[in-house]
Parts: sequence; structure tokens; C-alpha cells
Amino acid sequence: MTGRGWRQWAHLALAAAGLAAVLWAVVLGANPTIWCREQVMHAGQVCTNAQGTKVQTYEERVSAAQWARPVIGVVGAGVTAFALVLWRSGRRSVSPA
Repeated sequence: MTGRGWRQWAHLALAAAGLAAVLWAVVLGANPTIWCREQVMHAGQVCTNAQGTKVQTYEERVSAAQWARPVIGVVGAGVTAFALVLWRSGRRSVSPA
């Protein structure tokens, strides 16, 4: 396969990764599982960092996860669009000089 062919596949793989981020934001990010040091958290629980200097509630962690969803979705859509532009531009035939 030529170098051009590998680039085309790499562009499609990048588009697939961006699409996966969008799908995660829409489907899996809707009901996140909140973890605190390898333990699943439930409503009303708190999590402290290893040094014991910072405490976060379950509700704060859920809120942070919900705010991340649109950011991940938009970045994923941007990556997908960028990769598809690269793919399309790579498909254009090269004009002889």
C-alpha cells in the first residue's frame, strides 16, 4: 500500500476516534459511574484525596462529569470534522505540473 493509502486510513481512524468521543458524550456520559479510589460512590458520600486536604461530595463529582459531556462532545465533533477534511483533501487527484 502506498504512503497515501496509509494516510487515508489514518484520517479515517482519527475520524472514528472523534465519533467515539461524540457517542460517549451522548450515550455513556449520560449516567456516569462515579469513583473514589477504586470504590464506586453513591449519593451522599464524600471522597478525600490521598493527603486528606481536599474533600469532594458525590454531587460535586456528578456535576463535574455532566459539565464535561458537552466539552468532550464538541471536541470529538471537531476532531471528526477535521479528520474528514483531511481524508477528503487526500482523495483529490494530484494535478500534473
